[in-house]
Amino acid sequence: MSRIEEEPGWILHRRPWRETSLLIEYLGRDAGRVGLVARGARAPRSAWRGLAEPFSPLSAAWTRRGEMGTLVTLESAGRRLVLAGRALWCGLYANELVLRLLPRDDPHTAIHDDYSRLIGALAAGEQAQSILLRRFELDLLTALGVAPDLQYEAVSGAEIRGSDLYRLDPEGGLIRVDRPGRSVFSGAVIQALRDGTGRDLDDMRQARMFMRELIDYHLGGRPLETRRLFRGEPNPGQGRKT
Repeated sequence: MSRIEEEPGWILHRRPWRETSLLIEYLGRDAGRVGLVARGARAPRSAWRGLAEPFSPLSAAWTRRGEMGTLVTLESAGRRLVLAGRALWCGLYANELVLRLLPRDDPHTAIHDDYSRLIGALAAGEQAQSILLRRFELDLLTALGVAPDLQYEAVSGAEIRGSDLYRLDPEGGLIRVDRPGRSVFSGAVIQALRDGTGRDLDDMRQARMFMRELIDYHLGGRPLETRRLFRGEPNPGQGRKT
């Protein structure tokens, strides 16, 4: 049996288990994403009740013998960050991205730190939420080793130029083309995404489409639940409530 002590992190997802417990997906700074059983966390007098929540910086300890660990201690590592409106959706979207793209037990300190910065910026009310999300998406794919090179063209090795057009190949990188088409983006948008400088509305729309193509590819075509929620769509197989 192994034991992890005082691991800073965040709860990405939680769901009820049995009568009083929770199943938790925890993003630890050094441990990566781990599945934990929080026994009795929903009991009326549990010290963890109200603490085991997303968007609260935490410190956790757990023991582990198999795939799931058993939570031993859970303490606050700072005030809970309050997200509301679109900022809340952005936070839930980031949680789902990490859950879907980061395998369990694959430690990436950078992902934890990037996530912490994103949630802090959203809670602080920073207005450039689209820019924050694009940066987080790109940093996440980079940490996982699947982001394309946004500095150089894949075939010639020439530096990306703002005046040129490039076709995105999620596996092969950026390939210069002569005319617009499917999966084709301007070099200016790619540069803005790479440097985090985009402010123009059309550029931001193109950057969102660029990152969506990449993310959808690495999700294997499986839709994200948070996108459906943002569009106000009903659950598959259910009618819209009136």
